[in-house]
Amino acid sequence: MIKSMTGYGRGENQGKFHFTVEIRSVNHRFLELFVRLPKPWLSLEDKIKNYVRGKIKRGRLDVYVNMHDESLPVDIKIDKSLVNNYYKKLMELKNEIGFEGQISLSLLSLLPNVFILEEDSMVEDDLWESLAPALDEALDNLIKMRTKEGGNLWKDLNARLELIKDKVGLIKERADMIPKEYKERLMQNVQRLSSDLSFDEDRIETEAVIFAEKSNITEEVVRLGSHLAQMQELLYSDDAVGKKMDFIAQEMFREANTISVKASDYCVSKEIIDIKSELEKIREQIQNIE
Repeated sequence: MIKSMTGYGRGENQGKFHFTVEIRSVNHRFLELFVRLPKPWLSLEDKIKNYVRGKIKRGRLDVYVNMHDESLPVDIKIDKSLVNNYYKKLMELKNEIGFEGQISLSLLSLLPNVFILEEDSMVEDDLWESLAPALDEALDNLIKMRTKEGGNLWKDLNARLELIKDKVGLIKERADMIPKEYKERLMQNVQRLSSDLSFDEDRIETEAVIFAEKSNITEEVVRLGSHLAQMQELLYSDDAVGKKMDFIAQEMFREANTISVKASDYCVSKEIIDIKSELEKIREQIQNIE
């Protein structure tokens, strides 16, 4: 069944670390991922994106990750070489400008990059072990919502496609009548204009045949019916079919235009107008499909 690209999902897991994950998705031509992570956990971004790509094919997704634990185990190191350089430069500056006072430890500790925080090498794996279930739950809830929205889209699209199918059937019936009616009108007009004159019936027959060839829409009607069947089949697909459906809708629109031009018939043109109107609505809806 088709899925919408719009949805929301939330997941939570309290293992060694307590995580909540929220995902919001909207329409997009491709898959675009934005992961919101606090700076200390940026190393998890690629893992999160790869995990999401395994389940979602299209849409713009904003993934918000929150960890409720107050602190992570870290090792604090001091860049002693940098501290020595700071001290030497401050002493040079002190002597140069005649500054009085001591260069204190508290002053040195405030200078950039003196302290280096290094997470325990095992923390990333532990973080992912706690984060993955929350991410998985959020994705499952997102997919459920997208599937539910897809069901609503399915009902609308299926109804419109069935309407187009009926219209195509009427055009198909009408296509066989157009050349015959043209020949009859041509005969009546010639007889009316030349009631006292003779006319060449073979010439009229030839004109009717030429018109029939030019106005033959059988090929276009068959292709339109084929595209319609493909579109209805895709409605039941579990794959990401939005792009394919959009392409088929464009082809259906092109065939409808060709039929309208070639047929030169009021009844056919009337049905084509209705078909094109439905196709416009279908294309709008398809923009929401994964």
